[in-house]
Amino acid sequence: MAKAAKTDAKITPERLEEALNVRDRLIIELLVQVLDEKLVIERPILRERVGNLVDLSEHDEELKETIHALVNKL
Repeated sequence: MAKAAKTDAKITPERLEEALNVRDRLIIELLVQVLDEKLVIERPILRERVGNLVDLSEHDEELKETIHALVNKL
């Protein structure tokens, strides 16, 4: 089942660079999966799937929130 995006997530300036790197890596991972499955993916679905990957990651909560805020800007 789809999860709603964390629209209230805030960027922690000290974690911005780290969050950008993680977000980019997760997007690349997701795009590889999509290409492998020969699917078409729309922006809201991309946000949702990346958000789910962030939630499942082992990063601390502050970094997760910063990544969610960056994903919301996609």
